[in-house]
Amino acid sequence: MMILYRGSPKAMEVPQYGFGSKENDYGLGFYCTQSNDLVKAWACPTVQRGFSNKYELNIDGLRPLYLNSEGYHILN
Repeated sequence: MMILYRGSPKAMEVPQYGFGSKENDYGLGFYCTQSNDLVKAWACPTVQRGFSNKYELNIDGLRPLYLNSEGYHILN
């Protein structure tokens, strides 16, 4: 099981594709991170209240790729 967090201006029980902006580097999708502290900093920099949404992802049978591990760099 992997715990992921996502900052947003509203609480979202289930992450949904399509609420992002086409101008974002990730398009209509969204970023998630394993760092709740990072999400709190990102949540809503332009409004006073934001939410740190927590998701549990079943990764049984998957091999996550950690781009910040040794052997990778910013261009990956």
